[in-house]
Amino acid sequence: MVSAFSRTRDQVVVLPWPTNSSSTSDAVDAANNLGRRASCGSEVDWNASGFADLVVTSAPPNQTTAELTDEAVLTAARLLRLGGIFVALTHNSTTAGELTDRTGQLVTSAQFADLLYLQHIVALHTPIRDSRFQVNLNDREAEELGRARHRAAVRGLPSPHLRIHSDVLVFAQPHDHLARPLTPARAAAETGVIR
Repeated sequence: MVSAFSRTRDQVVVLPWPTNSSSTSDAVDAANNLGRRASCGSEVDWNASGFADLVVTSAPPNQTTAELTDEAVLTAARLLRLGGIFVALTHNSTTAGELTDRTGQLVTSAQFADLLYLQHIVALHTPIRDSRFQVNLNDREAEELGRARHRAAVRGLPSPHLRIHSDVLVFAQPHDHLARPLTPARAAAETGVIR
C-alpha cells in the first residue's frame, strides 16, 4: 500500500486510531524500509499542516463511531499536502451478532473533511484456487467455527462467516492548507466543529 500510494522520499504519517493503543512502529519501519520518510502520529507536530504525502490509519470496526472517525479523518486532511493521499484500512465485523460495516462512515467523514473519494480496494487475506477461496484453518479455528455455526443453526440465525478480506479506502486532498492558514475561527466556520 505504501509503495502504491507514495514515492521514494515522500513524507508518510502512520496515524493511530484515536482510541487504539496498538503500536504503529512496524508500519513506520516498513515505510522507512521502502525509502519513505515515515513517522507515527506521536512524532508529528500537531500544529503543522500540509506536509504529508501519505497518511495511513487502521480503523477497527468496533471503534469506528462517527465522532472518532471525524476526528481521525479531519486530522489526516489537515496533515496532507495538496494532492496527498489518505488511506484507511478497515474490515467488517460480526462480533456483536450482526454485521457491522463501517466503510460508509469513513466515506461520509472524509467527504465532510472535503477529501475526494478515489477508490475502495478489497484486500484478500486468502488465496483463490480453482475459482474458490482457499481458507486454511488450524484445528482450534475450525472447531470454533463449527461451534459458532451450530449455535446459529439451533437459534435459527444466519451462519457466521470467516473474515477473508479487509477494505482499503483511498482519498485525496484537493486543497492547499498552506495557502490559507487554518485559524480556530475559520476551522469552526468551515467544518462546524469547535475545538
